[in-house]
Amino acid sequence: MKEQNKTALVLDDEMLIALDVEAMLLDLGFARVAVVSSVSQALDYLSMDKPDAAVIDFHVRGRNCEPVAGALRSLGVPTVIHSGTSFDPDYHGTFFADFPWLGKPSSREHLASALAAAIDQSKLTTD
Repeated sequence: MKEQNKTALVLDDEMLIALDVEAMLLDLGFARVAVVSSVSQALDYLSMDKPDAAVIDFHVRGRNCEPVAGALRSLGVPTVIHSGTSFDPDYHGTFFADFPWLGKPSSREHLASALAAAIDQSKLTTD
């Protein structure tokens, strides 16, 4: 997957994981990756810029990422939830059911597959 001139947003409060995801996205061909470590930083970023894709952790500094996921959804940005837990509708809620979930840690190949699924899902919801 080569994403020339494409940008991505990574939201994760675990810096080593965030840097690993950033490196994988750059390796996949994204030109620029913005890494943020809090929900408020992500929302600030989204108020000024619209990435082409996003990889966000479900739990960030004790908060869930629903405000960020909602903003990304409303902008039509393909989004992957990168989490240490598998999706469970009883715990995570039905809001997150449409997002591709990727377990931590992940490989470049799994990230590429999850992004492809997010892009496909985004096309379905914006068409």
